[in-house]
Amino acid sequence: MSCATGTIKYSLFLFNALWAILGVLVLIFAGLGWGAMPEAYAIGLVVLGGIILLISMFGCCGAIRESPRMLWTYVTLLLILLVLIVTFIILSPRDVFKKYALKMVEDHWELEQTKPGSMDNIQRTFSCCGRDSAQDYLNSQFWNNTVPSSCCKDNSCVNPLNLNQIGCLNRVEEAYADEATTSSYLEWGLLGFDAVILLLAVILAIHYSNRQRRYNY
Repeated sequence: MSCATGTIKYSLFLFNALWAILGVLVLIFAGLGWGAMPEAYAIGLVVLGGIILLISMFGCCGAIRESPRMLWTYVTLLLILLVLIVTFIILSPRDVFKKYALKMVEDHWELEQTKPGSMDNIQRTFSCCGRDSAQDYLNSQFWNNTVPSSCCKDNSCVNPLNLNQIGCLNRVEEAYADEATTSSYLEWGLLGFDAVILLLAVILAIHYSNRQRRYNY
């Protein structure tokens, strides 16, 4: 029994170390992608990452100290986190990043009409040109049948073959085509990981609670 308990104890410690790494990665992802997602969504990810990190540290301490009280508190925190993850999965809108990126294209294209160059970063990032196609620039009174250098490979439009003909809306659609599936895998993976750690924590908390009860007799 002691061997099994030791295995569970160190397994829980290992899972919590991975849990902590995951929390840090969520925080990094939220920070790096702050401008590429709605602010409320980014704040939610920061809060989630912080909670995961704090709970993992609490779980490691509980396992090392073999404290039933700390482990039961840890189990409670994991249950709360489990509810939060389920709520997030249910309420989180689909294609958050794609919708946000499409809106950015629309907004920057409108701005391009009065402030040329507003589309440059988007066009270089997605290798695209204009809102719907390169023809958008050719039809625009502001560009006099020309396109910006950001529409061409290596920023050189001397060779007509360098011109990216596809519009940025289409490129964004292609780039984020798998977002919903990927997000679903990540969400359910996070839920499953939390459930595994919760099971190990409950087993360990029951064992140490029973051991403490025997010592008190």
